[in-house]
Amino acid sequence: MRIVMDNPTGTEVLILAQTYQTSARILTLNRPNKRNALCQALIDELLRQLEIALAAPHIRAIVIAGSGAIFSAGADIKEIAQLDGETARQKRYLEDLCHGMKQVRKPIIAAVEGKALGGGFELALMADFIVATPTVEFRLPEISIGLIPGAGGTQRVTAAVGKYRAMNMILLNEPLSGHKAYQLGLVSKLVEPGKALTGALEIAEKLASHSASTLMVAKEAICRADELQHDHEFERSLYYSMFGTRDMVEGVTAFLKKRAPVWRAPF
Repeated sequence: MRIVMDNPTGTEVLILAQTYQTSARILTLNRPNKRNALCQALIDELLRQLEIALAAPHIRAIVIAGSGAIFSAGADIKEIAQLDGETARQKRYLEDLCHGMKQVRKPIIAAVEGKALGGGFELALMADFIVATPTVEFRLPEISIGLIPGAGGTQRVTAAVGKYRAMNMILLNEPLSGHKAYQLGLVSKLVEPGKALTGALEIAEKLASHSASTLMVAKEAICRADELQHDHEFERSLYYSMFGTRDMVEGVTAFLKKRAPVWRAPF
């Protein structure tokens, strides 16, 4: 396996960009001390690197991976704590990530090890292929902090696993293993632990053997069918409406203080 570091500066970067055999770009979420949580700075750099990969004619596929033992723990809760409903709507929080991923016409492969939680899981769901190990934990835990998934999770998970299992995952915060996700069709390829990146690069090599323009047109057609079934704007509107509610404030505060939340009566 020949991988070349694009920016071997020795300094810590939020997205580690590497090239594999000239045809695949590997973008690694690089906040291992924060479990690769998606802060805005990381999202900005990820989008910048996606634009670079999209503009490079020799790059045929893009792999997104996590550093360390986890893909991503999701959105940075400390950043979420600073938002209320109005601010979230004004900033269009997470919309840049959703739209930026959508604009990438080249195939994107998520190489998932360990855990993909909340926004990290949603990021993987935005990819065109998901490679995972049997023991990977997929989870949408937003309900535990008084929120709902806001980057396509409610729509894509329901389409992939069905309404009732989606209810279990989103309303009951139940995990989905990589093995079960593969059985349900959510994971494209199942590999041994520690081999997610290798498995993703194998897919990238196969993609590189096909016409680049045909791949882009085929991806566009499939994604169009996917979008016609989903209402991401509706989900995001509901997501923003949850920011600044008493339950969201209580949930985030409890999470940061490492205690159980105390929910108010609904009426």
